[in-house]
Amino acid sequence: MARSAQRPGVGYHPGLFNAAESAGILLGVAQVGFGLPLFLYAWYESVQSDEPLVVLLAVGAALLVSGVLSAAFRRRMRVPLRHLILCWMSVMGLLCQAATGADPITFTFAWTPSLLALIAFAVIPAAQSLIYPIVFIPLSLITLALHSGSNPADVAMSSLLMLSTGLGLTWFARSALLAETDELTRIPNFAGFEQVLSAAMRDNAPTQPLSLVRLDINEFALVNRREGREGGDAAIVAFVAGVSAVLPAAATMGRMEGDAFAILLPSFTAADTRDLLVRVQGHVAGFSAGISSREGSESESEFFGRAGKALFEAQRVGRGKIITHGGFYASPAAVRDGLRNGEFFLLFQAVIDLATGVAIGAEALVRWQHPTRGLVSPAEFIPLCEASGSIVVLGQWVVRESIAEAANWRRLRRWEHEEVSVSINASARELASTGYGEFVLAECATAGLPPAQVCIEVTETDFGTDAAVVRANIRVLRGAGVLISMDDFGTGHSSLSRLTEIDLDVIKIDQSFVAVIDTQLDSPVADLTIKLAAALDLQVVAEGVETEAQAQWLRERGCLLAQGYLYSRPVAADEFVARFLVQPSSTRP
Repeated sequence: MARSAQRPGVGYHPGLFNAAESAGILLGVAQVGFGLPLFLYAWYESVQSDEPLVVLLAVGAALLVSGVLSAAFRRRMRVPLRHLILCWMSVMGLLCQAATGADPITFTFAWTPSLLALIAFAVIPAAQSLIYPIVFIPLSLITLALHSGSNPADVAMSSLLMLSTGLGLTWFARSALLAETDELTRIPNFAGFEQVLSAAMRDNAPTQPLSLVRLDINEFALVNRREGREGGDAAIVAFVAGVSAVLPAAATMGRMEGDAFAILLPSFTAADTRDLLVRVQGHVAGFSAGISSREGSESESEFFGRAGKALFEAQRVGRGKIITHGGFYASPAAVRDGLRNGEFFLLFQAVIDLATGVAIGAEALVRWQHPTRGLVSPAEFIPLCEASGSIVVLGQWVVRESIAEAANWRRLRRWEHEEVSVSINASARELASTGYGEFVLAECATAGLPPAQVCIEVTETDFGTDAAVVRANIRVLRGAGVLISMDDFGTGHSSLSRLTEIDLDVIKIDQSFVAVIDTQLDSPVADLTIKLAAALDLQVVAEGVETEAQAQWLRERGCLLAQGYLYSRPVAADEFVARFLVQPSSTRP
């Protein structure tokens, strides 16, 4: 739970029963261990006296049932449910104590709160376990003292022993709490945070979102040198208070050492966590942060370490940065699972004829709705897919789905306009895979789409490779009529001579050269690219067109095609069909 610097921290006692499953088993055994002897005792006494001990029989049976249920549902034994079971057992003990009057067995029931306090210390946070000896031992003593016919000496001796036990358990829990709490800020220290992290990773399924943040205060050493240790301590306390004020109740903030902190955020994706940290920066300035989101069955050290790597990168690139560790979630197996589970989907951004305003094509853009990371940016997962080799698996899916969708467009478009093509992005790794060209053509044949309605887009940097397989695939594609486009022209390092060497059909002007038109009223690079494309008899498409002024500038200089927010954001296939194919409506978003 999030805490300010003024509130006492909550640590977890390091033991065997922090995990939901082990805590459920312990509580189940405790209830059966209490209920079974109680039921047998009550049954035996009822038979012997011919007078049934209804309360004890009922309590014993109830504890047996609840114990079995606790063990059966042990995987769901979160901390609130553990409290409920402990309170239930405590109340049952008091009820048995009240029902037995002044009988000697009453003293046995009077010890129940002490035993439950010990169990509480094993299964719930140390600070919260203090409630049980503080509340239920005095209630037990009061119940014992109110029995008519109770021997005052016996009550006094029991009170002394029970209070001593309660004080001992309280001291024990308090010592564990202090050992896991940072003395200055009163939030968990490294050991305490480690226990919270361990419990969270054991209690939450790998598919549930769980994010970890590691952060450092920027230039804290200067604060210490300038203001001394007291000033540095005051800055640390103020920092923790400011961050904690913004954190949700479910978050846990811990101080690792010095000015290094960590935050655990259950149910938060990486994107959610980044948004939260941006809000935190609005209250507390001057820190760098690294984010990692849990992946599958990775260990605590791997999870914690990835956040540390992201923090190191954030500190390297500049103060106040927030970096998310990409992780290793984009392996070929993970991508195949994601495709099978429907996590990937395509959006389409229209390519517009600037003279008529009609859509003559669309670029297919892949997106990933990850089950734990949320909507992942392509800028994050595409490089990871390329590094792991899973881009080939993903690329085949994109080709298949894009071509099938374009074939559907061909059937839908009925009025007299040229057919709509689809542009598909391909990495150098895909183009370097043997048989890529044949695969694209086979998908066209299967879907019934002419290859001339397909455009393969490759970035300028990817064209820099001289791999024979890349050139062979391009020859196969162009030989069948597929268009080849150089994406983001002007941002790579290709020489002009390379343009005459590459089998190329289209040049796309990068949006950075289009964006300057509004402010500079000119774009020499875009102007040169349009003239160069005309000289080489290539089509030219301007990316990132957002204003009518940009569109007019491009039209005046002979650029015939454009895409950008002025016409449409990337949209789902059905929306693209409704806006641009089914009826010749306005192309404005």
